[in-house]
Amino acid sequence: MTALSTNVTPDVQKVTILVLPQFAMIAFASTVEPLREANWVAGRQAFEWKVVSHDGLPVRASNGLSLNVDGSISDIPFAGMVIVCSSFNPHLYATPAVLKWLRRQDRLGAMIGGVETGAFILARAGLLNGHRATIHWENAESFAEEFPDVNLTGQIFELDRRRFSASGATAAMDMMLYFVAQHLGQKVASGVAEEFIYNRMRKGESPQRLEASDRMNTRNPRLRRLLTYLDNNLNVSIDVADMARVEKISQREIRRLFQTHLGISPKAYHRRLRLEKAQAMLRQSDVDVSTVALDCGFTSSSDFSRAYKREFNRRPKDDSGEAYLFDR
Repeated sequence: MTALSTNVTPDVQKVTILVLPQFAMIAFASTVEPLREANWVAGRQAFEWKVVSHDGLPVRASNGLSLNVDGSISDIPFAGMVIVCSSFNPHLYATPAVLKWLRRQDRLGAMIGGVETGAFILARAGLLNGHRATIHWENAESFAEEFPDVNLTGQIFELDRRRFSASGATAAMDMMLYFVAQHLGQKVASGVAEEFIYNRMRKGESPQRLEASDRMNTRNPRLRRLLTYLDNNLNVSIDVADMARVEKISQREIRRLFQTHLGISPKAYHRRLRLEKAQAMLRQSDVDVSTVALDCGFTSSSDFSRAYKREFNRRPKDDSGEAYLFDR
């Protein structure tokens, strides 16, 4: 992670937050509230911010609430720091006007970043090529496929030269606390965290997701290792014999572990993980069904479609590309 600055400064940091339709309110609040609280803890106006939309009209969040804004992007000829707050279906809102405005901000020397799927908007503008970036884990597969020139990581937030990104939700809080510490010092950042009852300020390199064993709430060491192994191999179909070889126990013991602790067979568990990965890829990209099937370890589109229908009671094409829209 490349630090943007290490000097505490008395200057006012001006921030422009661009919110796009279907943004997540928690991500937005985690972005703007640390700035407000930092001013309070510091006892002065250390941060100023404006919230804008592409057209100056209120923006509807994913929870159905509408957010009033201070103006449109055309009202901001230059912003020292730009944060794009985007969540669901970012491909629908990466309009030519938005991308042109972001490129202009880059030419003028702005620091530019994104929260949750904000990195998608920046990548569409060509602003992340050759940079490290992160995005919400559900969008990672499709993002990596569409933007191979971006160095995508699984961290909660990334900073690389004049680019920054947070993977979403409370990861934005950690990133903004980092910025507060850079601008006002660690004491102020810690004071902000304490005011928010936020007692663990995570570093950027923290992982986004819980380990598979923690998600499944199991403490059995053998099962924990197996779950990690399966989690890391979602592009192939793994049978019980493979698992037995990896853990050096019998196939019978593998089946007993899964049935006792998870109430599901090993094969069914791994197939469900691969199908969940496939669903995320279909919903977040324009990748065709046959490619998704192969990427998730299915030997044919027909086998994949049958398994998908059994698991989700809907066809893969019902979730593909713009056919699927989050109604939130």
